[in-house]
Amino acid sequence: MEFPVPDLIIINANELLTLSFGMSTEEKESEKKLGLIRDGAIAVKNGRIINIGRTDDVIKSVKIGKDTRQFDASKKVVMPGFVDPHTHLVFKGTREKEFILKQQGIPMQKILKEENTGIISTVRWTRKASFEELLEETRLHLSALVDWGTTTVEIKSGYGLNLEEEIKILKIANYLKEYTSVNVRSTLLAAHIIPPEYHMRDEKYVELIVEDIIPIIAKNELADFNDVYCEKGAFTREQSKRILQIGKKFGLKPKIHADELSDSGGAEVAAQVGAVSADHLVYTDESALKKMRDANVIAVLLPLTTFSVDGSKFADGRKMADVGLTVALGTDYNPGTSMCPSMPVVISFAVVRLKLTVEEAIIGATLNAARAIGLEKEVGSLERGKRANINILNIRHYEGIPYRIGENYVETVISNGDILKGG
Repeated sequence: MEFPVPDLIIINANELLTLSFGMSTEEKESEKKLGLIRDGAIAVKNGRIINIGRTDDVIKSVKIGKDTRQFDASKKVVMPGFVDPHTHLVFKGTREKEFILKQQGIPMQKILKEENTGIISTVRWTRKASFEELLEETRLHLSALVDWGTTTVEIKSGYGLNLEEEIKILKIANYLKEYTSVNVRSTLLAAHIIPPEYHMRDEKYVELIVEDIIPIIAKNELADFNDVYCEKGAFTREQSKRILQIGKKFGLKPKIHADELSDSGGAEVAAQVGAVSADHLVYTDESALKKMRDANVIAVLLPLTTFSVDGSKFADGRKMADVGLTVALGTDYNPGTSMCPSMPVVISFAVVRLKLTVEEAIIGATLNAARAIGLEKEVGSLERGKRANINILNIRHYEGIPYRIGENYVETVISNGDILKGG
């Protein structure tokens, strides 16, 4: 019998979190949920996992070659690469002054409408930037996420707000999809806010989105999803529903920014249109959550955004999990409300402020986040045949992920078999 020669192998993991429930060798229910294996190992070839299990068993199943990269994960945690299902990664300029205004109690709706603050200010800077300038800036943003262990990311447009600029932003996302080892999904967010040239002409801008932007973006296969910001000062529930339904007709799967600053009805729209996810959900009532559950809409929670806005009210992650919703977590990396690239910090906030268990938060940042962008068959767990997206953490136990707040213990990052950090 000829044994395969792996490109790389990780052995002796103190705790290997597979996120595959049936793979666990442990007895505790919490550890079973994470598919935890002690003294675990993973063998990788051609960017895919070819075997996973206890170290002795994996070593016996392969032939270590002279070019096989070997990682000894003794006293360390090995787990799937983090999946960030909600970012606005392509932008120019930052908004530090706006952050201070929010802490001084200036309402977010007021900030959104100002030309020198809010989303419109980022739109102005982003429109002025060339493709090359934006690409270089976005590479830096993506590198920051990777440094904290993110190997899969969703990237939204939304800082162009016209056809030409939305295309520019989505082309950058697709460039990263093709020319980096990070797994990228792209989302059209032309319905982010009404641009200044359409002031007091909201419906005209909605017409531009549904008649021009969506069809052309879909025809050129520049986006996987279509998103809308359903909120006071942005888009009404009726406008949101129309935009998402038109997107579905053109093959763009619906997502929605829902109930971030008020009960905007966004969660109910998500259920009505069969959205893949509804994101934020800070002010969503229980009846709307149950409608989401019944429509299989995933809840994507973004606690760092809430912390940045005012920190007074967070999404009720505990209630969402208890009513049976699939709960995912993301950074919402953007220049206005969350410039933190760290999924481990998100996990900390999810445990402390959203009241998820440690296990729920880890699943939310990996497998459930992959579900929120339609990649759960490829990433989010460590199983034979899946992409080799793996983090090695310089901590002994997985409970240390939320506990060691702000410490970057992500030692090695592997995406599609390529070593992006460490090694």
